[in-house]
Amino acid sequence: MFSKVTKKRSTSIKHKPWMMKKSTQHNFWNNSVRNLLTPSADSNTSSLKPFTVVLEETQKQHISKQNNGVKGQCREFLSALLPPSQESLPPRTMEDSFIQALIPIGSNPDVRLQYTSHIGGARLGRLVQDMDNFAAVVVYKYIDNPLQEPEGPSAYAVVTARMDHLHIREDIKNDADIKLVGHVTWVGASSAEVGVGMEQMDEGVWKKVCEAKFVMVARDAATGTKSAPINPMVVKTGDEEILFELGKKNIALRAKADQDSLFKEPPSTIESNLIHNMFLSTVDHKVRSFAARVKPENSTWMTDSKLKSVMMCEPEHKNDYNKIFGGLIMEKCIDLAFTNTWVFTGAAQVPVCTHIDDVIFLKAVEIGDLLYFHSQVVFTHETQVQARVSAEVLDRDTKRLKLTNVLQVTFKLPSEVPHVIPQSYHEAMAYLTGRRHFLISLENEGLLAKGMAEKEMTEVSKYTPLWMLKELDTEEHVFNKHNVQDMLGEDTFMEAEITRDIRARESGLLS
Repeated sequence: MFSKVTKKRSTSIKHKPWMMKKSTQHNFWNNSVRNLLTPSADSNTSSLKPFTVVLEETQKQHISKQNNGVKGQCREFLSALLPPSQESLPPRTMEDSFIQALIPIGSNPDVRLQYTSHIGGARLGRLVQDMDNFAAVVVYKYIDNPLQEPEGPSAYAVVTARMDHLHIREDIKNDADIKLVGHVTWVGASSAEVGVGMEQMDEGVWKKVCEAKFVMVARDAATGTKSAPINPMVVKTGDEEILFELGKKNIALRAKADQDSLFKEPPSTIESNLIHNMFLSTVDHKVRSFAARVKPENSTWMTDSKLKSVMMCEPEHKNDYNKIFGGLIMEKCIDLAFTNTWVFTGAAQVPVCTHIDDVIFLKAVEIGDLLYFHSQVVFTHETQVQARVSAEVLDRDTKRLKLTNVLQVTFKLPSEVPHVIPQSYHEAMAYLTGRRHFLISLENEGLLAKGMAEKEMTEVSKYTPLWMLKELDTEEHVFNKHNVQDMLGEDTFMEAEITRDIRARESGLLS
């Protein structure tokens, strides 16, 4: 099925003119616009294993034997199985990691109950949890370590570093079987990018419903802290060449996004002007105080758009390495973001999730930890809502919260939603970050052309509340230089009642 002509990948591949052309080889991959992969229509799916079986087989073969005392192994034994370098491992292909699995929510009533949401359709958080597990299965299938026995313990522990660009194309039903499809698209020294697609049976045809990219990292099973080298990748077709290059480009884009983060760099001039104009448009100019703020019609202060929850991390929540399962944390975050959005909008209609981005795992969560979840609506535009969710662990000694996870979720509703307005500087930074992710989500959904998200970020008049522009026009006389003398000639002293009201507001903001 695949060409036998292969090329070993290096880290400095140059673009070739033929890379954007269709391969003349057999087209095993049916590439989508967003380059997340599914098998072609002629691939055999009649003998798909249930996902639970695939996961159990992987855990039994690669993980459980690390903890069951097989051959009396200890840390030294597992460390001896670890390859000294990537060069000592045989090359692997995308085909080597390809795998499919079935979630029988349509054909199995018991499974359907586990995935059914009370509002109708399937539980997105539960499916994302499965996709996370599935990505790890893909990497375990890709790794080929000659130092390990086929049925022996594994020297590897594969964990999730992040998930990017979960794009939901269609509503996911709770009465039709689902198929997970995935394979490795790029590898580094000890990390791999995995494309995971989800399809659902619709009138006898598998139909794409969502897709995502996962960045997985390999650690030594002995300690779980040291990086473990994984097999280099070879490509066999022009399509695979493109996919590998896209994976490498994604790594560079993630690094750039981290460098451009508002935690490290100040907002651009355009973004600063946007926030300042938004501030001026909500100031009550009549009382002449920056603390006197007025909400425009159909708007909500960002500080009122929060929702929180807490979870005690029990042993049942652990993964195979005795840490709290990251997929479960993602599920809790997504559920909270959904609830927060529904409460914020006050709509009778249910919010529909269209995109999940920037899911980052910063710190492992231990059994017994108290895990705090914080959700906040940070940006809105017409019928769409951007929510940010974070998970934090309480440090029992310092009583401070330490960030472990963060993600951005985009929702769509049938009717227009309230505007969300920042009041403080940190809320303004959250607003700008949410706006950036919202524009990226439009680009990933194909609603903006590639590369347009960054351009749109520089256009103040786009994706900006219309009330803000109207308010600025209405209040323009306040800043008109020809009115300065008139302003100075006015009685600028405020009545005592207004002064007390402003002081009360300032006290509330500063407390």
